[in-house]
Amino acid sequence: MRYDMSRQAKIDKMMCKPGYTWNETLQRCLGAYGGGGNDAPTIPETPAETPTGAIKQEKTKRAKGNGKSAPAAPPMKPLK
Repeated sequence: MRYDMSRQAKIDKMMCKPGYTWNETLQRCLGAYGGGGNDAPTIPETPAETPTGAIKQEKTKRAKGNGKSAPAAPPMKPLK
């Protein structure tokens, strides 16, 4: 080992590929500069559902049922 290298530089050279640095907390190599702000992936915009549409969907879902619920109880006889 070279004596003019810092401790971090020595670890980086032994543990990581060129351009990466060792992170002791994560115990893994990370990109040295963290990447630019323009490299972030973009999330495609999905149209927001209207409240009316959500209510319609919920009503149809409840009307169809999912087959997992217990059958409805028979109606009660009126009390005298």
